[in-house]
Amino acid sequence: MVTPDLAIINASVTSRFATLDEAVAHNQKSSEQATGYFKEMQIEPKYIQASRITIQPIWPERDDRNRPPVAVEDLFKQSQPIGYQASREFQVTLVDLNKFEQIYAGMIKNGVNSVNGVFFTTSQLREHRDAARIQAVRAAREKATAMAKELDAKLLSVKSIQEAGEPRGMYNMMQNTNAAVFTPSDDGVERVLAPGQIEVTANVNVEFYLRGESLDD
Repeated sequence: MVTPDLAIINASVTSRFATLDEAVAHNQKSSEQATGYFKEMQIEPKYIQASRITIQPIWPERDDRNRPPVAVEDLFKQSQPIGYQASREFQVTLVDLNKFEQIYAGMIKNGVNSVNGVFFTTSQLREHRDAARIQAVRAAREKATAMAKELDAKLLSVKSIQEAGEPRGMYNMMQNTNAAVFTPSDDGVERVLAPGQIEVTANVNVEFYLRGESLDD
């Protein structure tokens, strides 16, 4: 169990306008406002990572139930988009958790209009995983010793050892995180609960050679 020292915020800036140019221009302006705010809060550029940029048409809602036949000209008009949506998603990593609530509230006022998730993790994940791996190996030996004893056998040597289910990339980090939980306060402002602790795990498979008495009794 580890006390987290990093917060990962997945946020997005979305703009919806009647024309493509308006949507793109507004989204660009709002994104620049958001990144400018992050710089103002002294977040280094390497901790601000764009993850996805999308532009898509907005189609009119249709309800064909109990509707009379539509002329071809009108049907063509109905198939045209009524607007466009431009969106940018990005990930911000906070290395100072004392600034979390201030930045979380401030980013909503500075271009960001959606927070898709907040996670807490540790910057020392590799070190903690190494420690967890050693504990797992010790536990494997203790369990094997106990089971062999019931068979009047002893561990002779190790046949093989490997780590099971080794995660990679972002999955590795997100596996060892806690999601933030928000609750409304009396003044209507959401407060984040303390991140508590996160569980860092390691799984190993160990095969042992055994030496023991014959069971043909």
